[in-house]
Amino acid sequence: MKIIKIDLDYKATEESIIALGNFDGVHRGHIELIKIAVENAKKLNKKSSLLIFEEHTDNIIKMGKKNIITTNDTKFKILEELGVDLVYLIKFTKEFMSYSPMEFLKDFLIENLKIIGVVVGYDYTFGYKKSGDTKFLLDNKDLFESVSVIEQISFNGEKISSTLIRNLIVDGNIKDANYLLSRPYKLIGKVIHAKGLGKKMGYPTANLELIDNFVIPKYGVYDSNIYVNGKKFKASTNIGTNPTVEHDGIKIEAHILDFDEDIYGEIVELELIDFIRPELKFDNVKELFDQIAKDVEVTKNR
Repeated sequence: MKIIKIDLDYKATEESIIALGNFDGVHRGHIELIKIAVENAKKLNKKSSLLIFEEHTDNIIKMGKKNIITTNDTKFKILEELGVDLVYLIKFTKEFMSYSPMEFLKDFLIENLKIIGVVVGYDYTFGYKKSGDTKFLLDNKDLFESVSVIEQISFNGEKISSTLIRNLIVDGNIKDANYLLSRPYKLIGKVIHAKGLGKKMGYPTANLELIDNFVIPKYGVYDSNIYVNGKKFKASTNIGTNPTVEHDGIKIEAHILDFDEDIYGEIVELELIDFIRPELKFDNVKELFDQIAKDVEVTKNR
């Protein structure tokens, strides 16, 4: 799979069938859409492609930085597994936002990227102030060799969306979030030094400093997997403010089972598998670590 950084003046060298969307999270709905783009490309003996923005479009349109579900690097791995040939990576600029729907289709997709086929979701919008939609695309389908519009894909009667997944994560409903993602929700961070209380009490933890602004799950303890230098280990992970002993921000602390290595400074990947219990405040440190022992046993037996 080729990842190509482009701007509005970029000229592609090969024709392709493109899947269009925000792809925030690359969830089940996105995956179905991408699979169809790959299949359509194979039928026409062309490349399959995606357009990915360097950061979420809301970061340009709205104030503040949107919490992410998936980093671009993780997206790229997923897309490669799905058989995508080309990923066009572009900045979502005000100039891009100002394109009329027809300019987006003709000048950008057809003239610049050599797109001959398009796959979108039923609610896809494009062009200045989202003035282009699937009706506009279908009205102009003769511009392309193929146009596919994917119908809504639902879960428990609700549209599968990145917003739904964000809400599930925030609510601690990690199993349903993982189902909709088709993989465990992942936090990525650098292992940093902390107070070392866990180690003194026989439960050393890897304290994570996140590398990006991930959606923070409901505070509590999670059954999890952690990847250290590509190797997978079970972990019991606490996410929260650790109210029993300190009150200075969110902590992500993974007690890695059957592991005793110095990994300070390492970048690790933490997969959340299931929510075990909510965050609790204990009367003293002994009660806290008695509960940690129980949490570890729960994780071991899963």
